[in-house]
Amino acid sequence: MANRERLLQTLTDLIRIDSPTGEEDHIDAEITSRLKALGFQVHHDSFNNIIARSDGSGEPVLLSAHMDTVEPGRGIRPQLDGDTLRSDGSTILGGDCKAGLSIVLEAIVSVRESGDSHRPIEVAFTRAEEGGLVGVHHLDFSRLSARQGVVFDGEGECNRISVAAPSQNVVTAAIKGVAAHAGVEPEKGLSAIVVAAEVLTQLPLGRIDEETTSNIGRIEGGLKRNIIPEDVLLDGEIRSRDNAKLDHYSQRFRDVFADAGSRHPDASISLDICNTYQAYSVTESDPTVQMLARALAHIGLSPRLEATGGGSDANVFYENGIVALPVGIGVRNFHTTRETAIISEVLQGAELCENVVRGV
Repeated sequence: MANRERLLQTLTDLIRIDSPTGEEDHIDAEITSRLKALGFQVHHDSFNNIIARSDGSGEPVLLSAHMDTVEPGRGIRPQLDGDTLRSDGSTILGGDCKAGLSIVLEAIVSVRESGDSHRPIEVAFTRAEEGGLVGVHHLDFSRLSARQGVVFDGEGECNRISVAAPSQNVVTAAIKGVAAHAGVEPEKGLSAIVVAAEVLTQLPLGRIDEETTSNIGRIEGGLKRNIIPEDVLLDGEIRSRDNAKLDHYSQRFRDVFADAGSRHPDASISLDICNTYQAYSVTESDPTVQMLARALAHIGLSPRLEATGGGSDANVFYENGIVALPVGIGVRNFHTTRETAIISEVLQGAELCENVVRGV
């Protein structure tokens, strides 16, 4: 049976290891050591994702989480207040995704202790998930045979199962105007910021409908207040669980930028719209959903099937023929200094994982 104190110790130990995106070597070394001690065959692919396997009986199951965290995530000091773990307020907690890693490790330890039979276990712990699912895009899928699994990377309780998630197109635009002295001869210039502002007023942004969103999340441009700004960079995204809508609004973006170019022939506008991951959607009858429902029933929980607006490693697993669905890991307020982990809920995640591994 999953052990609360051991789980809490593992979680706090992992949280104290800094692992911002691109700097996962230390957390990798710790997890690799733990998996080897549990008898796993551990490999690293060309991107240094961890891929590990332990033999068992029946169909293999994939357990996944990611190793990196967002900033501010250095020197985290986890503090326990009753059942709630949080940082000191100056950093994130790192429960995303250290709670997911801890859930998998605790479940494996518990199964090993029990001596019970279990399914073949395949583990994929990825790097650079927070950088745009980079690690899973480079994952060596030839080392995985499981066709179903669980991604421990969702917000809230473990019975929250993300059965649908969107495709994402990344939008990058560079606008080049004409520089000039803002006080002496502004009429000789063309402000790239003004052109960008015109574009922003025309783009469909924010919540478009229940399954479609778009955003321009970063704008960079200009040099000094007395120079008509020559360059602006726009960085954004479009998401939808309906690929036809994704295509439609991507074309809307192209049309808006093209119109801006027509109005400002002296400007140079380049636009790139690139897909980074594809949508997935499964029904209640899907075998992975049923597997999770059975495992949840053994701990007295019923599944809550939800559609999400966020992407995860699960999207790329699905593209590669693996239905590995995200579940909650007991963490709230991802990516903020208010992030918390509810230890009783993290423990339920480990119990869920244990039941999945046992094949209940």
